[in-house]
Amino acid sequence: MRKLVVGEVYILYISVALTTAVLFLPFLIAEVALQDSWLAVIIGTFVALPFSFFAVSLAMKFPQKGLEEILEEILGKYLGKMITFLYAVLFIYTSALVIRQLEEFFVLAIMPETPPLAFRVLYVLVLMLGVYEGTLAIVRTNIYIFPLGMLVVGLVVGLASTKMSFDNLTPVFVIELERILQGSYLTIGWLLQFPFIVLTIFKYIEKAKLTPNVKKLGLLSVVVTGVSLLFGALGTIAVFGPKQTATMFYPSFSMARTISIGNFLENIEITFVGVWVAGMYICATVYCFMSILLVTSVLKLNDYKKIALPIAGLLFYLPSIVAKDLSGLFTALRETFPLLTIIFGGILPTIFLILAGIMNKGISSHKLTGEQQQEEENQPTKGNFGEPSSEGEDLP
Repeated sequence: MRKLVVGEVYILYISVALTTAVLFLPFLIAEVALQDSWLAVIIGTFVALPFSFFAVSLAMKFPQKGLEEILEEILGKYLGKMITFLYAVLFIYTSALVIRQLEEFFVLAIMPETPPLAFRVLYVLVLMLGVYEGTLAIVRTNIYIFPLGMLVVGLVVGLASTKMSFDNLTPVFVIELERILQGSYLTIGWLLQFPFIVLTIFKYIEKAKLTPNVKKLGLLSVVVTGVSLLFGALGTIAVFGPKQTATMFYPSFSMARTISIGNFLENIEITFVGVWVAGMYICATVYCFMSILLVTSVLKLNDYKKIALPIAGLLFYLPSIVAKDLSGLFTALRETFPLLTIIFGGILPTIFLILAGIMNKGISSHKLTGEQQQEEENQPTKGNFGEPSSEGEDLP
């Protein structure tokens, strides 16, 4: 079966991080850091880089193992399964949070007369199809959405430049350091979705493509995401000013609405919303699918499809539990989600890497090249979820 390549996994991460950040994050950061939001994004990106490096290093130590197998080898069978289950809960929580964001956006900005449940039912039904089809379908869909999304974001920022006043970005360094760090905290929370994607999907990457450059490319994907967030922060504040941006729930969408070039180019926000909805679909599907993979491993099932639809079906109910109203949604985005990603995406993988080093678990990255890599490829390994295979880990 076809395996993934490194670039596909990293592009998937960029799509997931940017899609969830593009609408709400500029508002959340501007709310605390005002015109120094750009500085908060830069600080957050630099802080996220070493944790992302540690995550790739951990994955490289166990190139034929997923998160659940890594945890069992380092922590033992029972503790490893417990932590794996916590990751599974976090992933399904994140998927529900993504759907809740989508609902609130449509109700507030697009179709206020439509009940939120209508959006949820339609979205979850399509999500269930993606989950059932598996990793390859999700990644391939993202390959088409990603360049279109980057193009639309670039067009929005570029075409809105005529309405930007960089006086709105001054004076600089006047906001209290504590508030800038609060903005950095939010940025770190979004960027540290990187370890989730890498540690869960890394074992499906074609082993012949694993070189030490994988770490550099991983860091590059985080930098690309951080720079994109930086342009978003600069653009929205330059157009609307810091105080107005801090009161707008969807400054990026509002910026797209300001674009009008004669009678030639108008209503670009329609394209913006279409691409964003597609990206949110990828994000919600990825997190739901990763949760299913981990639960499948914990329960030692041979086929993830046995529980795919029941777990995905939870998303008909979970979004209302995750955030009962708009205030609850913003509380989750400001506090709960960043805290969870920093703990499970930053702190814990770093601890796991340290423990792997102390316990001499895994292999060093240079062993993935040359004859040793070929030997690793030829060793009999387990297939998707336990069945014997001589071809490494196939895509579920």
